[in-house]
Amino acid sequence: MSEEVFALLRGDINKLDGETQRQLFIAFRQCVYRDIYYLLADHALTEDVIQEAFFKAVQNGPQTREDSNMTAWIRKLARNASYDMLRKNKKYRHMMSVDSVMLDEQVEYPELPAMSVEEVVEKMIRDETLLNAVSDLKLDYRVVLFLHYIMELTYAEISAELGITEQVLTQRLARARKKLASHFQEKWG
Repeated sequence: MSEEVFALLRGDINKLDGETQRQLFIAFRQCVYRDIYYLLADHALTEDVIQEAFFKAVQNGPQTREDSNMTAWIRKLARNASYDMLRKNKKYRHMMSVDSVMLDEQVEYPELPAMSVEEVVEKMIRDETLLNAVSDLKLDYRVVLFLHYIMELTYAEISAELGITEQVLTQRLARARKKLASHFQEKWG
């Protein structure tokens, strides 16, 4: 959704009509679901974190600066809520169930019509295998891979967010890629 929609969080959400509030929550969920799910690897936990993050956004939105990037602020708020959930519930750190993956109706694969059924099935199995391989990584590795490849942050931004040097980040990313490749090859054969 657009920055204009999220700008509604700067005001009093209680003054919005019910349908606008609903649309705002849906836009919020679509913006952060993938990021949170990548970190938590559990649909139910992801939904819980989305609700918690939305509540924080509603509470703290009016204090944001007018010139701030609301989308970036929302995504960071959601990531931090995910980290809080992981810290509070250490038992969820390494849990992963491919059965809990729900495909969002908004996901589109423009390349699918040009692919044969066999290619589509192979791509789906490969993606599922890759997701399993990622879930086997320790949290530190999943986080740096997520921030670099999914969020597309620079090394400097990741280093600042995680409070580590760029040299440590470079080593951690290299180890994470190596581990991921190893796990994926074991599973994919």
